[in-house]
Amino acid sequence: MEFKHSYSRLIMFFSLSLLLSACSSITTSEKATSTPQPIVAPDVLTKIDQPAQFYIDKIVLANKPQAIAWQLLSARALIAEGHSQPALDMLLSVERNSLSTQQLFEIALIKSEAYLLEKRYQDAATALNFSSTLSTTEQPHWQRFYLLNATISELLNNNAKAVEYRVALNDFLDAELHSTNNSRLWELVSVIPLAELQPLTLRFNTENPTLSGWFHLAAIAQQYRTEPQSLINELQTWKTTYPQHPALTGFPIELVKAMATIPYAPSQIAVLAPLTGKRAVAGKAIRDGMLSAYYQVNAADRIDLRFYDTATVSADKLYLQALDDGADFVVGPLLKSNLAKVLPLVKDVPIISLNKLPETLAAENIYYFSLSSNDEAIAAAKKMHHDGIKHPLVLAPNNRTGNRLSEEFNKQWQSLTDASSETYKYKSRSDMQKTVTSLFAVTSSNQRIRLMHNLVGADVKAKTRSRRDIDAIYIIATPSEAMLAIPYISTTQNPYAPQVTVYASSRTHGNNLSRSQNRDLNGLIFSDMPWLLNPDRDLKQQTLALWPNMSKIQQNLFAMGYDTFKLIPTLLQLRNFPNLRLAGQTGILYINDNGIIEREFSWAKYRSGKIKLEESYPESKTAP
Repeated sequence: MEFKHSYSRLIMFFSLSLLLSACSSITTSEKATSTPQPIVAPDVLTKIDQPAQFYIDKIVLANKPQAIAWQLLSARALIAEGHSQPALDMLLSVERNSLSTQQLFEIALIKSEAYLLEKRYQDAATALNFSSTLSTTEQPHWQRFYLLNATISELLNNNAKAVEYRVALNDFLDAELHSTNNSRLWELVSVIPLAELQPLTLRFNTENPTLSGWFHLAAIAQQYRTEPQSLINELQTWKTTYPQHPALTGFPIELVKAMATIPYAPSQIAVLAPLTGKRAVAGKAIRDGMLSAYYQVNAADRIDLRFYDTATVSADKLYLQALDDGADFVVGPLLKSNLAKVLPLVKDVPIISLNKLPETLAAENIYYFSLSSNDEAIAAAKKMHHDGIKHPLVLAPNNRTGNRLSEEFNKQWQSLTDASSETYKYKSRSDMQKTVTSLFAVTSSNQRIRLMHNLVGADVKAKTRSRRDIDAIYIIATPSEAMLAIPYISTTQNPYAPQVTVYASSRTHGNNLSRSQNRDLNGLIFSDMPWLLNPDRDLKQQTLALWPNMSKIQQNLFAMGYDTFKLIPTLLQLRNFPNLRLAGQTGILYINDNGIIEREFSWAKYRSGKIKLEESYPESKTAP
């Protein structure tokens, strides 16, 4: 390659030139007649806008001081082209000379850039250790110094240090670049754990108030991410505490939206739900949940809350009647058939529907809230991906529910990994063992043993082996079906391979199982709503004292009604601030771009006959 040949010649040239410069006896006049006129090098901070070979060619035509500048420019150009080692070799030649402070700084920067290119992050950081003591006033040097340090710190997973360097970088940027730097700064500071942000805020409070302000702002966004009104109040206090903070000129856009949003404050809420007939149990559970939240409000602040029975009058007529009665907010209806009638009528009055249609109508004042089991299947795929699962299988009943949920899981897994997952269907409880055996390919192993026995004509000493590529199973089953399947899974899987983790949804979580039944589910990881796993204990005790015989489904709907009422004052903030959350009884709630209220589920695991909560994790964005 021409570049390699010319580069090799160049290194040879410099080795020789250094040797000759010490012992040459050629006179000045002789040099003048035999050496071409030196080419003046541009400043070493000149923007690199030519190929590396252009700068390399200039070195041989320059005198020694000028040659050093051309070498440094050549090294920078080599880095720009991805040639880290030739750049480092070039610096070895340069470092043999007596160098200025500016040149030493430039060498440190180039070395760091070269190591960064080679993913030698610690070496890249070390190369810059002494540079901060150099008293150069060259702004581009300091820009590169702080940007390099920020990048390296980020790659070394030290986001707090990266933030510190980016705050310093702002002093060397013009106003136009401040915005870009602050955006990245906010992304970095937002993912620092809250437990680290709070001491960092205190540590730099006096020493570096600007840096402390960034840490404090991120801490507020995290600490109050599930309390929208508290978040807004704390942000106002922050602005008073840091009146000159640079973030005020480019406040994170999501926080600006949250603060600027005027929440819904209805005076009359109409609730459309079935209160009589065969759907009355569901409708009344939602009603009771809403009333429970309603009576937590101070009596002086209570609004008019009216219920309309969709079992007696058509939902579309009741909707129009509610508007005529003065409703300025509507909740419901519950049934999809009724929702299809009401949605075309919605104009200015906001509504939270208690279900969603296959094709949701996205509109500014329409919100959709449902307890779809599809959402749990999607959440399971996200959870398993987060847990590092690589090869999951789905074990599902061979019916409409099993088909629907396994399809939702598989679609989500495909979108996360670009890989598909296999699904195995069981027809009934009696078919469970056969399906699990097939799932682990034990049947094929037994068939191979029998084949060898037939071929050899004698006893074959062989153990049944199961496949090793499975690392998790998502089981769609009732508690009794799961209690049957899990022992089969435990005894059938390969004893020499890592044990398969079993995941499930709330469908598998029995509310009234005995301790011994829970033991049959040992090791199972499952999702459910906080109301059933980690509820507000006082609220739940009060509720069960009033309704001691509530079924699990009724409790789910009660929690849904409770959350619906609590959501209303925060809907607009949640919609305008995508990373904002509301800690609800049905889950950690947030709103997507289509107005659908999404849930982050709680996760738990059966251990020694007891249910133990798993550590929570964000299913969507991690940065508030």
